[in-house]
Amino acid sequence: MSCATAQSCEDAVVVVDRKVLHSAANPKCCCTQEDSSPAPAASPAAPEPMCMEQLLSQLQVAFEAEKAQGHVIDNNQDPESFRKLNNTVQGLLKAYTSCNSRDWQQYALFNDVHYVRNLVHANEDFELIVLCWKSGQVSRVHNHGSSHCWLAVLDGRMREAQYRRADGLPTGTNNPQEQAGSQVEVELTHSTDMQVGDVGYINDHLALHNVGCFTGPEELRTQQTADSGSEGQAGGWRLEGGVTLHLYSPPIRRVKIYEEGTVLERTPGYYSKGGVRL
Repeated sequence: MSCATAQSCEDAVVVVDRKVLHSAANPKCCCTQEDSSPAPAASPAAPEPMCMEQLLSQLQVAFEAEKAQGHVIDNNQDPESFRKLNNTVQGLLKAYTSCNSRDWQQYALFNDVHYVRNLVHANEDFELIVLCWKSGQVSRVHNHGSSHCWLAVLDGRMREAQYRRADGLPTGTNNPQEQAGSQVEVELTHSTDMQVGDVGYINDHLALHNVGCFTGPEELRTQQTADSGSEGQAGGWRLEGGVTLHLYSPPIRRVKIYEEGTVLERTPGYYSKGGVRL
C-alpha cells in the first residue's frame, strides 16, 4: 500500500437499523481574539501529516512491542500492557484524524440502503476498516467478541450509544449462557456525539453499542457547497454522510446482535477490500 492510497470495508453481513438519530452534537471550537497584549508563548506544533501507510506501520510496531513482552492482545489483556497499547493506539488515531491526510477517501465506498465496512488492512493482530454511513444509517446493537474496538471519526457527525442487559447480567463473551436465540432485552446507558477527530474505545467488559450517522440533509448540502473546489472535492470526494475508522484487535470473527429482544449471531464481512468493491 502506498502513502497516497487508503481504503476500508464493511462486514459481509451488514446489520442495519433504519431509525434516524435526531439530536445534534454541540460543535467543539476554539476562538482567538486579537488584542494589544504581548504575544503568547508559541502553541504546540500541529501534528505532522500522517498517511495511511505510516499509521499502519506505527500500529504494527505498537502491537509487536506488547507481543514481544509475552502479552496476548485481546480484551482480557494484562492491564498495564493494555494501558500502554491503548494510549499509543488512541494517540496514533488522533494524530491521523487530526492531520486528515484524506488518503482514506479511496476506501470510502457508500451504499444507499445500509452502512458498509471497507477493509483497509488485516493481519493476525488487527484489522483496520473504514465504515461509511449515509445520513440516518445506524448499526444494530452488537458486541465485539474478545476484541478491542477503537473508533475515530474521519468525516461527518456520528453518535455512539452504549447498552447493557436490562436484567443486569453480563453480555456478549462475558456470558457463556447467552447463545443465538436467547431472549435478551437491552437498555441504553448513555450516548456520545462524535465529530471529526474524536476517538473512542469499547470492549465487551464495558458495554454493547451501536453507531450511527446523524449528519442531516441540509447540513450535507451546506458542507458539500463549502467543500466545492477544495482539495477533497477536486479529488472526486463528496461528503455523503459520515465516515469512521475502526481498529479491531484481534480481528472479529463472530458478533452477537441484539434485536427485538433476541440474540443473533453473524460473521462479519466486508463491502470492499483495498478500495475494490467485492
